[in-house]
Amino acid sequence: MGFSIGGSASKTKTTSDRTATSTRTPIIPEWASNLTQGVAGRVGSLTSVDPQSLVAPAHGLQSQAANTAQNLGGQLWNHEGAIDVARGVASSNWLDNYMQAPATPAVRGESLLDNLSAYMSPYTKDVVDAALADFDHGAGQTRAQQDLDLAGSGAFGGSGAALTRSMTEDAILRGRASTSANLRDQAFNRGAALSSEDANRRQQAAALNAQVTQQDWNQRVSQYMAGQDQRLRAADQLAGLANGYEANQRANITAQAELGDALRGIEQDYRQAPITSTQQLVAMLSGLPLALFAGEQTNETEHAKTTSKKKGVSATLEGSWPSMK
Repeated sequence: MGFSIGGSASKTKTTSDRTATSTRTPIIPEWASNLTQGVAGRVGSLTSVDPQSLVAPAHGLQSQAANTAQNLGGQLWNHEGAIDVARGVASSNWLDNYMQAPATPAVRGESLLDNLSAYMSPYTKDVVDAALADFDHGAGQTRAQQDLDLAGSGAFGGSGAALTRSMTEDAILRGRASTSANLRDQAFNRGAALSSEDANRRQQAAALNAQVTQQDWNQRVSQYMAGQDQRLRAADQLAGLANGYEANQRANITAQAELGDALRGIEQDYRQAPITSTQQLVAMLSGLPLALFAGEQTNETEHAKTTSKKKGVSATLEGSWPSMK
């Protein structure tokens, strides 16, 4: 048998790293898990809902109130008519003629000398002439009787007779002149009296006419003022009726709008019910003490890492063992 041994020197270095991983798994009861998943499903279903579908449209009563409000000024012509009447009454042009006119029509004094001849008797000359003719006839009789008297007394041709005749003639002339003057004075006085009476009547008539005219003006102004007052009252009533009508309209609009708001609110609550109920479920679920019913399982895993380095001598054995026979 023979063999040989050969080899070389070597060195070995080993490094080991260890890491550990811990996993905790909650343990939740089935009823709690189902409840949470059901609520989560409700929340998830809301993500597919159109947000606009959750807003209730305007109610019909709200639209009707809006349309009525647009035509609320339908009585404007009544207000404008009342304003026109008030402006017309406020204008004083109608009174200008009365304000610029004299207080009363002119009343002038009448004179009895105006057209005095028209009041004299057209028979004055005839009356005077007739009276003087009668006077002259009487004077002739007086002269004749005087001559008879003087002739009977024997003084017909003397100076005494001449003196007597002179005095008689003087008396006759003065009497004749006085008769004529008195008759003419009576005619003048009678004509002047008639003229004065007529002048007084004309002046009284003028004053009465002035008074009647002034009363007529006053009555016209009073009646016009009464008419203006009636127009103002009518305009006020017209404006009041228009205001009452519009007040009723505004009250109706308010009632329609309020009722429409209430009904739209009901519709809005109906549309928001899914979200509202889901929010309530989430709030109730959040308030449940699920932690009291939950457990926990921990799993740990360890990992090792080894690194080796070798340096040494290799050995070789060569030979043969004797066979055993």
